[in-house]
Amino acid sequence: MVILSALLHASWNFVAKKHAGNYSVIYLSFLFSSVVTGIVAIPYIKGIELNTDLVVLLLAAGVFHAIYGFVLTFAYKNGDISTLYPIVRGSGIAGAVMLSMVILHEHLSSISGFGVYIVISGIAILSYRRNRKATSPKGIFLALVCGALIMCYTIMDKLLVADIHPIPVMAASQIVSAMLFFPYVLTQRRNELKTTLKTLLFPVMLISVIATSSYLIILFVMQIAPISRIVAVREASVVFGAIAGYVILKEHFSRLRLIGVVLVMMGIILVKM
Repeated sequence: MVILSALLHASWNFVAKKHAGNYSVIYLSFLFSSVVTGIVAIPYIKGIELNTDLVVLLLAAGVFHAIYGFVLTFAYKNGDISTLYPIVRGSGIAGAVMLSMVILHEHLSSISGFGVYIVISGIAILSYRRNRKATSPKGIFLALVCGALIMCYTIMDKLLVADIHPIPVMAASQIVSAMLFFPYVLTQRRNELKTTLKTLLFPVMLISVIATSSYLIILFVMQIAPISRIVAVREASVVFGAIAGYVILKEHFSRLRLIGVVLVMMGIILVKM
């Protein structure tokens, strides 16, 4: 399930890269997802006993998801996906693993822990480029911000699915995301929004379906597996992203990057042991 989620995640990021800088594409995907998941979540709302902590977590997770989508749009405008995507995912996994041990008190076996280290090392190699002209310092900074956001909302979602069914958690996140940036899109990107609705409705729907499916799978898996293992295995997405960048976008793929791919896959195998 996690490998499938990784493939879906790399796919929607690839589509987002093709429309980098157009925030309306990401926003509308949030909006459409919020409507669909909101309707689907209605039968699961019965029986949920909300308290202040859960409400705060739901709102905070939605805010972090929303900001992540906003920042990611402009990160991809400042660099290659084969460079930035590993940085986003690598920094996110490193932070999530550390937080899961501190906050959730998760523990890994020595082999699994070594596997996580190998995955992070492979991602670091994948993000390395001698020639940084295609990826600006701004792009790298925004990618690291995205990684920090992933770290935060991953832990929040793990805490939430312990008490709430994954579908309402996903719906709440999408609804908060859509509401948070509605004033900004309406006032600052109205023309872009109109153009996107007329000419880019297919990629919007594609991102909406794929991104929602990808993360909903992860929310279900969070109910049965530790965060540290989930995020490590999910980093197979950086391999898919690097290959897509090379094959479809014709981005550079050196022998060093091949080593990075091999390390990520080896690390994933070790994490599962």
